[in-house]
Amino acid sequence: MIHILNAGNYKVFDGLVITTLSLVKHTKEPIHMICLTMDLSEMDPKYKPISKECGDYVDAILKNVNKNSYFELIDITKTFKDVLGDCSNMKTICTPYTLLRLLADKIDLPDKYIYLDTDTVINRDISLLINEDVEGYELGVVRDAYRISKTYFNAGVMLVNHRECLKSGLYEKARHLIIHRKMLYADQDALNKSCTKRKMLPLIYNSKDKYYPEIVVHHFCNVRKKGNWFKRVKPWHVELVKERITAYNDILDDYIFRKQQSDWPVKD
Repeated sequence: MIHILNAGNYKVFDGLVITTLSLVKHTKEPIHMICLTMDLSEMDPKYKPISKECGDYVDAILKNVNKNSYFELIDITKTFKDVLGDCSNMKTICTPYTLLRLLADKIDLPDKYIYLDTDTVINRDISLLINEDVEGYELGVVRDAYRISKTYFNAGVMLVNHRECLKSGLYEKARHLIIHRKMLYADQDALNKSCTKRKMLPLIYNSKDKYYPEIVVHHFCNVRKKGNWFKRVKPWHVELVKERITAYNDILDDYIFRKQQSDWPVKD
């Protein structure tokens, strides 16, 4: 069983579906997807949790390929408010939902799992990543291409040795920083400052720019120029993606078809 953790509000549902469709295209063994969500609608109307209907929809995609796969939706609102509700990083360039990965020690997780942002497309079998050896390390990560430091990593894709993280107190250390220090990239900066045992993995596990066949996880966190304006291109910006990448056309066409059906659970 491959265990994958992600997090978000209802606005990430499109990305979650695309990630899942790409995941099951390349990986046929059982997958357990765990998604953390919460309700902060009193702070912002957009901060509504992922619904059970959305969770059931993703679960059906997984089970259609392997009946032993399943999707688990965990509402962690109370824990978040109790632990991080008054932190210094509630309003940054990232939403508070990026902080949910720092609460991984508050739920039941396997000894080893993959954390994936929901703006990722899987291009090869994800078992290549989960089978990387991170014994003795807290995290298996990829260098952030936009930083000078060779050891500063992007936290959107991480191979997590949960047992080692619990032993070292990584989650607690990162939360302490989040609570007491204002940081530009909040959770990512906190994880980089708190992680003392990181294994730098090849770029193929968190590749951000041009497509090439060896990519395992393609992470759409880059910004591209179009005409006289800049746009952050995400997988659900289908036409913009298709302009430069054709390898994902089948997945994106499936996503568009699904979104046009009456059973699509998120209504605009």
